[in-house]
Amino acid sequence: MWFLGIDIGTTHLKVVGVLENGEVLAAQRCRTPFSERDGLTFHEGEAIWQALVGLIGDYARHASAAGGLLAGISVGTFGQEESLAVDAQGNQTWPSLAWWQNYAAPSLSADDSAWLDTPEHYAISGLRLRSNQTPERLSHLRQHHPDRWRKTDKWVDFGSYVMWRLTGNWCVSASQINHSQCFDVRSLKPHGATLERLALEPSLFPRIAETGELCGEISNSALPGVALAPGAAVYVGGHDQIMGAYAVQSTRPTDVFDSIGTSEYLMTISRLYQPEAIAWQLGIDYERSWRAGEFMMGYANPSGKIIQTLSELFFAGDFDRLFQALAGQKGGEEVRVSLAQESGGQGLFTLHDVEAGATPGSMVCSVLDHIAFHMRHVLAHMCELGAINVQDAVLMGSLFQREEMLAHRSSCWGMPLFVSELAEPVATGAATIAREAWLDRGVSA
Repeated sequence: MWFLGIDIGTTHLKVVGVLENGEVLAAQRCRTPFSERDGLTFHEGEAIWQALVGLIGDYARHASAAGGLLAGISVGTFGQEESLAVDAQGNQTWPSLAWWQNYAAPSLSADDSAWLDTPEHYAISGLRLRSNQTPERLSHLRQHHPDRWRKTDKWVDFGSYVMWRLTGNWCVSASQINHSQCFDVRSLKPHGATLERLALEPSLFPRIAETGELCGEISNSALPGVALAPGAAVYVGGHDQIMGAYAVQSTRPTDVFDSIGTSEYLMTISRLYQPEAIAWQLGIDYERSWRAGEFMMGYANPSGKIIQTLSELFFAGDFDRLFQALAGQKGGEEVRVSLAQESGGQGLFTLHDVEAGATPGSMVCSVLDHIAFHMRHVLAHMCELGAINVQDAVLMGSLFQREEMLAHRSSCWGMPLFVSELAEPVATGAATIAREAWLDRGVSA
């Protein structure tokens, strides 16, 4: 038997199989389908589902054929910020606006926005307000498409949607639901004052389930041509960052993870929930981890996008030349840097006091120095909040696999850093969760 992990990502859909003995199979991927209207990018539920059915069917026929029958599936996906509106039959009433985009004008009132971004509300939801979250997106749907809103029965992230297509059951991962800002991250109960203020019903959201919990058995008609084991089931996954951290933790135990793609996301695990003033000021996210009663603190910075911008500004988009220049620098003292993430300004970063003779290499080094020290500063606060005695950190993502980037970050952080060798940590983590949940279910049976 074998187990399938699905990663629904911004650019690609990915699948990884894990055999009953724990052996990880090669990954397979396809492009994440999207649609465009009025200059905006959307993800459609049916398009993503059909792409997954094709990808899983091909994977079952080839990469995982030696594994025999499929016994379990789990799903990791981008945050609940990307959600679909569906009717009582599960048909899409409105697509998901891509997480990195916003509508032309806000629909949420200024008073409601301010209230949702207070330290008091942060202490409940665990997140600062962002313009791509449920309150703003549902306000837009209600105001601009009232006919679609009247037909809407559920608001579901893509993990929930795919689990429903596989089983006919609705549920949402505990690591996703507080991204809606409508639930208490500690109790996982609906927050009545928020729902009342936004005129939303708790039934709009699926049943909350912990990572690894049984969602339901896979329908025989869900995956044509895929041979299913008796009792083959879907087990709840969660937010992609949580799934990736779970996979890494399984191979190299640590309390600190740093994942870099377009965005860099720094994470720490703790059983403490302390949403103090400094956490609110820095914009640290709290969400549930893969273990019940445990929290993951997270902090996002657009480091990957900044590196891409530097490569385009100074090296015609050539990353190799950028990292060669970085390796040849001893320091970036010629240029002062500020990040928009720190100041709340526009854009990505600003260079100050650039003097004659400053080279592309010195400017790159100055920016990457600043990013590294900023992230280490945030990590220190996260460890203090979580009572974590940091010993080391595990790095994920292709940029950290570059020797120059690893050497630079190690020098700036002054602590042991290890690069994960997992090619697809999110899908691997999801498949491992399905396998372990199946084994636990078998033992209890």
